[in-house]
Amino acid sequence: MRDHGTEETSSMTEETSSPTRRRVIKAGVAVGTGVGAAAVVGSPASADVGDPAILGTVNHGSGSETLLIGGSASGPTLSLRGAPGSSALWLGQTTDENLPQEIATGSLALTARGDMVIGGKGGAKAYVNTSRWANRTMAVPPQRILDTRALSTYSANVVSATTVVTSGKLNAGKVIHLTVKNVPPALAERATAAYVNITVANTVSSGVLTAFSSSIAKPQTSSLNWWGPNQILSNLIEVQLGAYNGNQLAFAVHVSSATSVIVDVSGLILSSPGTY
Repeated sequence: MRDHGTEETSSMTEETSSPTRRRVIKAGVAVGTGVGAAAVVGSPASADVGDPAILGTVNHGSGSETLLIGGSASGPTLSLRGAPGSSALWLGQTTDENLPQEIATGSLALTARGDMVIGGKGGAKAYVNTSRWANRTMAVPPQRILDTRALSTYSANVVSATTVVTSGKLNAGKVIHLTVKNVPPALAERATAAYVNITVANTVSSGVLTAFSSSIAKPQTSSLNWWGPNQILSNLIEVQLGAYNGNQLAFAVHVSSATSVIVDVSGLILSSPGTY
């Protein structure tokens, strides 16, 4: 899988697959039906142009392709079905040096880093990152879940006592617990973390804000710092979600000195991403 530090971003191919014409690059590709990885062994099967992809064996055409033509939704040219708990399609990893500069539209390959490569329009290579950065991290329309200056407006997102807020400010040394359950699709697709923009306003003196999962004790870390009175500062952070008094999808905000706190959710990390 691609490292988070990699600058290359995930993308889908610009051209959707055709039901009547599909190509499978045979360099480093294995096809199996309900067989374990150990079963995909032996001498490479013949995979010249026009030859079938042979199930249960390594299919390697030394750079040539097997072209699948024809078929329909009811009778596709290539239909893969694995045994319960087994993958129907295995893609063997190959190095970037073994990938051609241009690959045919609809072709598939898998890099040594675990990224799937799809032949895009005009032979361009499009990468589908299979890590959480591609299929678990989801931007959502920004949604405000807290503003201590108008606390009653956001009471549905507060799962702890509201007495820690006085005159529109979270009091010094106090913690407030919030839930993102009202941010679609956090509840349905089981969010595990959230990207939140936290703002402090009307500060009284220098201070530190710490955001953390409601399931753990407050860490000795800082999410946002300020250094005097009457300041407005913000920071975007990723915070793990937990539970507070039975309330799920929750995180906590602690301040060392009194300040107004505004929290906006802009993204979620989902454990069961669907089609939202």
